[in-house]
Amino acid sequence: MPITPQIQEDRMRSLRFLFAGVFFVLVLIEKSMGFTPNDTKNFFPKNGFRNLGKQIETPKQTKDPFLSPDWEDDLAWEEEVLSHSIPLDPNGSSTKQRIVDDSIPEITLPEDRFPNLGSKLQIGAGYLPIYFLKFYGSGKNNQSQLVKVTREFVGGDPIPFLFQELAKGPNAEEKSKGILTAVSKKLKMDPSYKFHNGILHLDLSEEFVFGGSHEILRDRLDQIIFTFVGNYGITGVVLYANGERVRTLGSDGLNLPEKLVKNQRKVILF
Repeated sequence: MPITPQIQEDRMRSLRFLFAGVFFVLVLIEKSMGFTPNDTKNFFPKNGFRNLGKQIETPKQTKDPFLSPDWEDDLAWEEEVLSHSIPLDPNGSSTKQRIVDDSIPEITLPEDRFPNLGSKLQIGAGYLPIYFLKFYGSGKNNQSQLVKVTREFVGGDPIPFLFQELAKGPNAEEKSKGILTAVSKKLKMDPSYKFHNGILHLDLSEEFVFGGSHEILRDRLDQIIFTFVGNYGITGVVLYANGERVRTLGSDGLNLPEKLVKNQRKVILF
């Protein structure tokens, strides 16, 4: 039975649709493989479609540098740059390397240093007052009182003499009557004290700063202040330890005023 022209035309149309579909599939495959339409030489892969699965590249995984055991070595150059910084020369003429030291030393302000200027005191012979302590009461009612005693002085500079007597403490007779002291025998004073505008500047050893409760520290201060202030034109005392101004005492930080003066405290005459 002869094929009619209509049937033959339908077959040709089907073949065209088939070839178009195959071509469309090939184009999609080539694009997934990185095919460039302008490159006519690589229209098909050299190895055909047999290695199609092998030619598809897997995406690269980004490596976290901080998970690597060598990440500190990778960043070592930053530390080297920061620790050996070289300043830029605006004129471009200097080629010398300059190492910058960023360490900041502890600095004592001028007003906190022991002063270099000041006069000395000279007085005649006589009896000079010194202050010690005596405790009254018992238990919670136990309180210290300042006790005023005297020492014979042959004349000259009274400041070193008075401090030496404070450090010695009460004599045997005074101890027998319960007189004590809060000033340690180890405490030393720099003999080059300064006296200026009525203010006595004393440089003491570090034993002065620590040792004792707040009450003991206050008693120690009062013994020194009452011994010096009010005599020989002294209106106030400023204390130093190893050449630096003392602004706090003890581990708890007992604050000191700018100028130490006598407070309102009962004094017993011995």
